[in-house]
Amino acid sequence: MPNENERPDRRVSAPDILRAAQNIRPVIRATPLDRSMELSGLVGAEVRLKLENQQATGSFKLRGAANVIAHLDDRERATGVIAPTAGNHGLALAQAGRAAGVPVTICLPRTADPMKIAAMTANAAQIEFFDGIEEARQAALAQAHQGGARFVSAYDNPQMIAGGGTVGLEILTDWVDVQVILVCIGGGGLASGIATIAKAINPDVEIWAIQSEVSPTFIRWTQAGTQVQVDLAPSIAEGISGLIEPGTMTWPMVRDRVDRVLPVTEAEIRGAMLWMLDHHQQVVEPSGAAAVAGAIRYADRLAGRRTAAVVTGGNVSGARYRALIQA
Repeated sequence: MPNENERPDRRVSAPDILRAAQNIRPVIRATPLDRSMELSGLVGAEVRLKLENQQATGSFKLRGAANVIAHLDDRERATGVIAPTAGNHGLALAQAGRAAGVPVTICLPRTADPMKIAAMTANAAQIEFFDGIEEARQAALAQAHQGGARFVSAYDNPQMIAGGGTVGLEILTDWVDVQVILVCIGGGGLASGIATIAKAINPDVEIWAIQSEVSPTFIRWTQAGTQVQVDLAPSIAEGISGLIEPGTMTWPMVRDRVDRVLPVTEAEIRGAMLWMLDHHQQVVEPSGAAAVAGAIRYADRLAGRRTAAVVTGGNVSGARYRALIQA
């Protein structure tokens, strides 16, 4: 008997993403899909960058957060939402919640980027700190159960997935001939959302998900064809690393709709951050640079194929950015 996450009603569909696009239109920016002459030359085919680091909160996460807020009922709007996050998810919920008058509580690891913390505070979010992201998640779940606030996972949530899927909708709208879309993967929400809408529009489009080799949950799961225990180590790309709950609804969507899940090294992520600064004058955080790192590492596999790489975010403090690229 399939578990809850295998039920068809737990899977996000293309109509869900089309509705999300309408819900979030007043809140988000349609971000550029710019050609990269340098990556195009390296790959031997046209490569374009989907610059979600230019989104209103500096990350694609606003798309899902705005969609979540749009789905709240009156009671939930009064009691608010609570979420664990490494940063961007909380910042997106804080801004979307503040705009709608919805209280937002964010549970953060103490290592969160100070710039993201300041931005959340400026958007009137209540901030609580914990030793790590898993401790933050457990605390948020407990508080939601006790106080009635809506718990909002960054990826194990249909509205978050549908909102993220609008990135793929914009790519296919702007570039109908795209053949491969590269996107980073952590919990799988963005990758599964993009894959859902891309395959619905053009089943021949391939989705390649890029993950840090030190936190390779979806790499190992897709290799095994099932959810297995994975050894994890800290990554500089905190937005796409850490424990993924085995019951997440994203797993069957990634398994069935994402064509490849591929690793990049920590050094390759750093190199992609510097590449984006040198060649495109774009400051990109580690998670945001993973797809670019993938395009560089797998250039030979992409040769001759029109490719879009999603640059998911740019929220990194100057001090941390300098420390990372100089490491």
